[in-house]
Amino acid sequence: VAGGGRGGRTATTDDQGRYRVDELGAGNYMVTASKTGFVDSIFGQRRPLQPGTPVAVAEAQTIANIDLRLTRGGVITGRVMDEDGEALARALVTVQRYRYVAGERQLTPAGVDQTDDRGQYRVFGLPPGDYFVSASTTGLGELIGRGMQQLAAGIGALGARGGGRGGGLGGGALAALGVPDEPEASGYAPTYYPGVVSAPDAGKVTVGPGQEVGNIDFQILLVPFATVSGIVGGGDGTESVAVMLMPQDGISSGRGPIGGPTLTGRAQADGTFSIANVPPGRYMAIARTVRADQPAIGMQAIVVNGQNIGGVSLMLQPGVSLSGNITVESSGTPAPTDYSSFRVDAPDVTPLPFGGGGRGGGGGRGGAAARNGPVEKNGAFRLDNLLPGQHHIRVTGGGVQGPGQWTLKAVTIGGLDVTDTPVELKPGQNVENVMIVLTDRTTDITGTVRDAKGMGAAALTVVAFSTDEQHWRAQSRRIQAVRTDQSGTFRVRNLPPGDYFLMASDDVEQGEWFDPEFLEQARAGAKQVSISEGEKKTLDLRGPS
Repeated sequence: VAGGGRGGRTATTDDQGRYRVDELGAGNYMVTASKTGFVDSIFGQRRPLQPGTPVAVAEAQTIANIDLRLTRGGVITGRVMDEDGEALARALVTVQRYRYVAGERQLTPAGVDQTDDRGQYRVFGLPPGDYFVSASTTGLGELIGRGMQQLAAGIGALGARGGGRGGGLGGGALAALGVPDEPEASGYAPTYYPGVVSAPDAGKVTVGPGQEVGNIDFQILLVPFATVSGIVGGGDGTESVAVMLMPQDGISSGRGPIGGPTLTGRAQADGTFSIANVPPGRYMAIARTVRADQPAIGMQAIVVNGQNIGGVSLMLQPGVSLSGNITVESSGTPAPTDYSSFRVDAPDVTPLPFGGGGRGGGGGRGGAAARNGPVEKNGAFRLDNLLPGQHHIRVTGGGVQGPGQWTLKAVTIGGLDVTDTPVELKPGQNVENVMIVLTDRTTDITGTVRDAKGMGAAALTVVAFSTDEQHWRAQSRRIQAVRTDQSGTFRVRNLPPGDYFLMASDDVEQGEWFDPEFLEQARAGAKQVSISEGEKKTLDLRGPS
């Protein structure tokens, strides 16, 4: 059990599956259950990966019959072979599926395994759905180590790659430890079932509830390796610069499986760099300074086809600043005398996976990395070291989006409204006089979703989205999703004034409401409503039949 009030609690079920959680403070709680080999369950879910329904608990209240059902997970099994058809041991097998991360539809790992001496693997506990299977000679321990390093340092200093034909510790990890790469003429490339290097050509494996899908066998491919070298310009030669090659196949489109591991290296004092053992593919070459407080970045797209590539030039672009002031428009709420509890955020539209305010180059559209900063007492703010690229401007803290508090009304630069459009930050050009206006005239839509018998329908997702398709994008302010409570009621707060569709569904995945394809289908049966600044409306919706 996790949620509000005095924090979360956990409990273990008895032999009959019964549980009891005591000492919960008043608040809303999400109730979850998990067991090895089964798909995690959240109270209120109608199928895996859907959002759950919060349980409202009053002070000293006892609530019974919060029951959950666990579904046995599906299984994918198979065998990985080398180029001669022999068993390949210690290959890392990754099973991926589409999820919505920060509103973006992208493939994420659903399970991993390492092949045994017979080349066999088994990935279990999978929710029903479509999956893509890949194999790499990168060892499991190395993958985990690299992931932890990337999370901690934010730049992937310990990046591994599918190196020699025996697997083991890859060249990227050796480089991070100060051991020079030894170029190889050929090696194993990350390979996707049914045996292709090109990620968009990967085969789809469909798994039903509790189903075991076997014989997903394929050969890992032996490919020619290349060395990519070049120079990083724009630095002073004293700062450490990380250089990465990020696979692009299937990433920028958002529709194909993600590419292989990121290959990493370091620029020398004179700016030169060299990364060996690079499999064929499309990459984004990225140079980034290690210091997070003074970031600079340079990028160039390259295509590797087995031949060495030299002369790659990555010119570091320093961060820029963005500054301005926050003001409020009040219809009765006392204006803040101290704005320092607010924070201004400038998340990247397409961030780099390692975050830190970097600009994305199509290399895996992760959650929007933000550079944020405090606001002065008088409402002035300044964000430094933003990397060039497109950014949104947002305000958090200080009661923003809270009931009866402040909500964002407008962001303008030089009189141009950029509230819902990205701001292009250019190298060497600081942006000043950003005016952020907050208002206490918030919108509020309440209602009830009713079934065919006119009764309130619980545990449904209500989606409110703009009638204007230009706002159908990830993390749009003009798209909200809420859950109906036990009586079927819902409440949508703080939508910007405008025209909206509202619909209720029992079959929507967490974050799917940001997908334009989903919204296109949803509006056919949706109810349209217009709401103006400060307006409160009540309406009922028809539940799914």
